[in-house]
Amino acid sequence: GSQLAQPLFEFSGACSGYGETPYIKLVTQLFGDRILMANATGCSSIYGGNLPTTPYTVRPDGRGPAWANSLFEDNAEFGLGMRLAVDKFHGSALELMDRYILKKVAGAHSISSALLEAIRMADQSDQTKIEQQRERIVQLKAALQTCTCDSCRRLLSLADYLVKKSVWIVGGDGWAYDIGYGGLDHVLASGQNVNVLVLDTEVYSNT
Repeated sequence: GSQLAQPLFEFSGACSGYGETPYIKLVTQLFGDRILMANATGCSSIYGGNLPTTPYTVRPDGRGPAWANSLFEDNAEFGLGMRLAVDKFHGSALELMDRYILKKVAGAHSISSALLEAIRMADQSDQTKIEQQRERIVQLKAALQTCTCDSCRRLLSLADYLVKKSVWIVGGDGWAYDIGYGGLDHVLASGQNVNVLVLDTEVYSNT
């Protein structure tokens, strides 16, 4: 059913018949509303970030991929940093929810304990369940808007990280097998939850 999903990659500036773009389109059909993408320097960064235009787009609700190209062929390390940051923000949000529950027990707040528990224990193994979690986060953020304490304000700023994110590291074979291999090797060895897409053009495409 992947081809029935809306692509969030369209109208790129890649050459006609270019073989890389269908794979990126497929990734956006499967994960596009929650992707954080670290892109290598090369053809995929040229057509991916040819500002002021971009082939990456959003759903009707405004959700879509977050794409960035950092320094020359450091995208494995860049993507690992994204993963670590997302995990840290997620953990901080859970800690703040625990503080909130303690204050609620003391009678200071009134957000439903059932809502907080549902957010904490949410199964986000498929798109339908992720959308359900997003609905719970909308409820949480609406309730937090009425609270003025520091913990509530911080939780409000981090609440979106309670929804599952998908980190992608994308680049060509020149990056993956040569220039950036040292970084890629370390990132894969770290065991962190990242995805790697190697667009093997069998040629250096950095220029």
